[in-house]
Amino acid sequence: MPENRVSVEEGLKAQHPALQAQDLKLFSYFSKSLDRERNYRALVPGDIQDGEKLPVIFMLHGYDADSAAWITQTRACDQLRKYRVIAVFPEGDKGWYTNAFDGLARYEDDIVEDLVPDVIRRLPVVKPGPGWAIGGFSMGGYGAVKLGLKHTLLFGTAFSHSGAVERMLKTDVHPIFGDPEVDASFRKQETPLWIIEQVLCRFPFSRPNLILDCGLSDPLLEENRRLSQHLDFLGYHHIYRELPGMHTWPYWNRAFRTALPDIAAAIGCVGARGNRE
Repeated sequence: MPENRVSVEEGLKAQHPALQAQDLKLFSYFSKSLDRERNYRALVPGDIQDGEKLPVIFMLHGYDADSAAWITQTRACDQLRKYRVIAVFPEGDKGWYTNAFDGLARYEDDIVEDLVPDVIRRLPVVKPGPGWAIGGFSMGGYGAVKLGLKHTLLFGTAFSHSGAVERMLKTDVHPIFGDPEVDASFRKQETPLWIIEQVLCRFPFSRPNLILDCGLSDPLLEENRRLSQHLDFLGYHHIYRELPGMHTWPYWNRAFRTALPDIAAAIGCVGARGNRE
């Protein structure tokens, strides 16, 4: 890891003791999709036995956050430690986990083609499929739903807290989603409502489990309701909750705690040793 990155990491650890946990690892890999070194964190149980393979949850961050956000701003790690599971916290920058309209920023490929192989190479995870989940909040919620729906051979479950699932429908020119008129076709193909309809053309067993929620005082509530209603209209079974809260860390902390038992059940995750769920 470059020296300046080491100093940044040391500063983060000094500021946030949660990052000093022995079961929390920092890895780097070269992203061909973005043509640069990338980092991710992973929460790995310290008592893994030889030959043991665990389910994995990819935890995507929001627009103004980074891979440390879930760890430093919520108690997600405390909740995850109750299960035999590995959690991966990628860097998403402000790229919406999407290959940009002009092909210059390939954030979807970074996750699927570069990060995933590195995780498989380094960590004792089960093979992609039913034992893999991807989730996130806000921008990360959108990314998780989209990647889960588009890459069903990788992810058996996708979950979203306050997902920004209609960002590409706004009328501004956007660095990732492009111009609303010139790039209208591209935007449509990155819209969860459209992707869901394509997924329904596949066999039912190739459809990921969807677990969604949003705060009752969240400005994104209506678009999340529309997503759930569209799923209902199409007959796509899913879990949808509306909980007290806003577009804030306290809400995402509670929402993840609420959703985690459903996520764990979906990926076949058992309770941690000494803490059977």
